[in-house]
Amino acid sequence: MSLRILLMISLLISIPLSAKNLYFCTVNVENPFPTERGFVTSYLSSAVESILLETGWIQDCKKGKTAKVKVVNLSFEGSAISGNRFSGYNFSITINLNVDKFNKSYTFSRFVALPDPSLGTLKIRSVFADIFETSSLRIKKDLLEFKKKGGN
Repeated sequence: MSLRILLMISLLISIPLSAKNLYFCTVNVENPFPTERGFVTSYLSSAVESILLETGWIQDCKKGKTAKVKVVNLSFEGSAISGNRFSGYNFSITINLNVDKFNKSYTFSRFVALPDPSLGTLKIRSVFADIFETSSLRIKKDLLEFKKKGGN
């Protein structure tokens, strides 16, 4: 946790005071995948909005455009078998983030061991939240660098 705070402070210090203000209106998530569609869509919407606000973007619908998040790939596939059941899964998600002139693709993946297959969708949700929280620093870093360059 302290490493995250230190990284964010160092990135914020490196932004010049004359950096251009960047605006967005809302976050729109396009998710064609049925796996936990409601959870993934609402989680991405609120997480991306928080990331934009944390990195200095201003939410103003008069000056900003809609930030678009497109889920390009979402998979949760069994990869380890124990006692005639899958006990390990590979979870991966690929998203495209497009806001203003910023357009970047991100892929996150993780192996998850499930000692009890009855955990079902609850494990998918916690794995997704964990992957996105730990990987969101990469998105924040890219957005801060984009802002530092003046939004070009």
